[in-house]
Amino acid sequence: MNKRGHFWSYRALCSVCAGVALTASLAGCGTIGSGSNASSHPSGGHPVGTAKTTAGAGEAAKSDTLSVLYAGSMTDLMEHTIRPDVKQRLHLNLEGEGKGSAALAQMIKSNIASPDVFISASPSVNDTLLMGSQNHNLERWYLEFARDQLVIAYSPKSRFAKQLNQAAEGKTDWWKVLEAPGFRFGRTDPKLDPKGVYTLMLFQLASQYYRQPDLEKTVLGSVENSQQVFPEESLLAQLTSGQIDAIVAYRHEAVEWHVPYISLPDAINLSNPEDAKYYAKAVYKPVGGPAQHGGPIVFTASIPSTAQNPSQAAQFIRYLTAGHGRTLLQADGFIPMQPKLVGKVQDAPKTLRDLVTEASKSG
Repeated sequence: MNKRGHFWSYRALCSVCAGVALTASLAGCGTIGSGSNASSHPSGGHPVGTAKTTAGAGEAAKSDTLSVLYAGSMTDLMEHTIRPDVKQRLHLNLEGEGKGSAALAQMIKSNIASPDVFISASPSVNDTLLMGSQNHNLERWYLEFARDQLVIAYSPKSRFAKQLNQAAEGKTDWWKVLEAPGFRFGRTDPKLDPKGVYTLMLFQLASQYYRQPDLEKTVLGSVENSQQVFPEESLLAQLTSGQIDAIVAYRHEAVEWHVPYISLPDAINLSNPEDAKYYAKAVYKPVGGPAQHGGPIVFTASIPSTAQNPSQAAQFIRYLTAGHGRTLLQADGFIPMQPKLVGKVQDAPKTLRDLVTEASKSG
């Protein structure tokens, strides 16, 4: 078990992510790149600029180009807000792509991609797949920089829109709407994406909180229900097009896509660090891996040891955690937090050490 005791089974990931990564085409991924005409749709457009792969490892890195792999839920924010802002403020051209955080980490671990910056939606992805000698120290540190919460985002085009609106107003129980015959519900794959695991945790906690013992089975069915599981990069597209009625989303996704959503109590939405012990009651047991326990949703940023532009990477992380990027994150629905360093302080760039308070240093 990893040091945090929750999320990601390496064995399960290897069997799935390796096959995904080795397709090389990486179709359907949200991308950002210099001169890109990518669509505002998470699954739209064609890859123009993507994170560096091993094929280009021998080429000299461009000092004004920064390769970033980021959690797929950040695709719209990265493509259309942060990328042009970084170009203007830092004079850096961002290239990269968004996918499920575990799939991205596996790409780094498999030496298929060598980004300058990796942004994950779960610290345990860093802990399990990139940190430590067992992972060849692909990361030696990372910063926890923002929190989020789960919501039930829904389509105003849904035939259940009236009932969902009532649930959002607290006039009816939200889970009863989701249990209705014919309701089309969407979520991400727990083997590839932290949100897929968070979703399982949410329904376990909700089952206890609302005293509905069959809630998880009734709404989700099996863990890998093929009728509900969609790639991280296309889940919101399925919702906004009206192909599904509701999804589990991060609040920032619902805010940036201007879709209605149902807020959930702190006791089940995985947002509040003070409820960490309660969240830990939720357990995911992947096939062939150790039990994984729930925890607050935290986004992380790091500079992998294989980064070709570490100085520019540190500049970008500073922008994201303490500069104008922090303001943009908050406007997008994230909850910025005092950066917390995980790892040894001396392994982090000197230009970032002043961001970390003594109380938040570990190691």
